[in-house]
Amino acid sequence: MMESRKKELNSRLFLDEENCIPHFQPIISTVTGTILGYEVLGRIFSGDTQSYTSLGAFFHNPESNFSEKVQVDRIIREKAIRYLKNTGANTKLFFNLMPNILSGIHQEESLDPSRFHLIQLIEKYNIERQNIVIEITEEEFSGKVERLVRMIDLYRSYGFKIAIDDVGAGFSNLERIGYIHPDIIKVDIKIMRQSLENNSFRQVLQAISEMALKLGSELLFEGIETEMELTLGFSMGASLLQGFYFSKPQTEFQNKRVFSEELRTSLEKFSGIRFMELLEESQRQQYIIDSLTEALHLIQEDTKITDKNSCVQLINESLEKFPTSIREIIVTDINGYQISPTYLRFDDEQWDILSRDIGNNFAWKPFFIKHKAEGFFFKK
Repeated sequence: MMESRKKELNSRLFLDEENCIPHFQPIISTVTGTILGYEVLGRIFSGDTQSYTSLGAFFHNPESNFSEKVQVDRIIREKAIRYLKNTGANTKLFFNLMPNILSGIHQEESLDPSRFHLIQLIEKYNIERQNIVIEITEEEFSGKVERLVRMIDLYRSYGFKIAIDDVGAGFSNLERIGYIHPDIIKVDIKIMRQSLENNSFRQVLQAISEMALKLGSELLFEGIETEMELTLGFSMGASLLQGFYFSKPQTEFQNKRVFSEELRTSLEKFSGIRFMELLEESQRQQYIIDSLTEALHLIQEDTKITDKNSCVQLINESLEKFPTSIREIIVTDINGYQISPTYLRFDDEQWDILSRDIGNNFAWKPFFIKHKAEGFFFKK
C-alpha cells in the first residue's frame, strides 16, 4: 500500500508541468571556440529540498509508465523550444530520442510528419530547422531497424541534424551508424576514460575517430571533466566538446564566448606540445628510414649476398644496430613472401626469434603495401 502511494505521488510530481524543468549543457565548437548549442536534459524540481534531480533514471527505467514518459518528454521539449524562441538565440538544441519510445508512438505504417511532436513544436514556434539535432540514444531496441531508419530519415529530410549517442558503449551502435550515417558521433564517456589507461581502448577510440572522418561525421566528446580528457579530445580530432570541465547543465543559456579564451589557451598548449612530439617522431622515423635504407643498400651491393640465406644472415648480424623504437622485424621479398624469421625485441636490448615460419604472405597487409610504395622513394 505504501509503495503504491509512493508511485502515485511520484507520478503526480512528474506530471506537474511546473516541476519539469529543462536544463541546458553547452556544446562547444573546437573550431570557433564558441558555444555551438546545448544538450537539453530533463530535471524535476523538488519544492521540499529546493533542488533538481535528473530524469534520466525515470526515462531509462523499463517499469516507468510509457504514457508518462511521453508526456514528461513533451513537456521538457516544449519548454526548451519556447525558451529558445523567447531568447532569440541563434543556437542549436540537442534532443535525446529513445528509439523504443519513438517506435511506440508512431506505429502506423505511413509516417505523417505533422504527427511528430518535435516537428509540431518547430512549426508552432517558428524555429530554424537546422538548429535542431536529434540524438539517438544507446539502448536495446526491440523494433525493426529499417522502420527506425525511416523515421530518422523523415527528421533529416525536415532539416534536422542527426547524432548517435554513446558510440562504443554497445555493439548494436556500430550497426546503427551504418544504417543512419549520422551527422554527429558522440563518444561514450567510459571508453574515453578507459583509453587513457589502456592502449587497447585507445586504439578503439582511434578507430571511431577515423570512422567519423571517413563518414564525414563530426566527432563529439562528451563527459569531459579534466584537462587530460580535453587533450584526448583534441588528439582524436573532436570538433565538438561537452562536459563538466566547461559547465554543468544550467537553466539558462550562457554567453556564446564564455569559454573562448580558456579553449584558445588549451588549444595553443596542446598544439605546441603536439608539434614537438610530431617533430621528434619525424626525426625518429627518418633515422629508422635511413638505417633501413642503408641496410638494404648493403644487401643490394654486397657481392657476397647471393641468396635469401645471406640476406637473413645480414639481418641477424645487424639487429643490434636497429633503433630501440623498432620492436619487430620481418623480411619479405618484393611479392610479400616472408624470407626471414620473425624477430621480436622483448626489451630495449634483447632480440629473440618469435617464429621461424618462412613463406607466409603479407602482400595483403596495409603496412606491406605502404612500405613497398615508400621503398621507391628511399632508394639510394
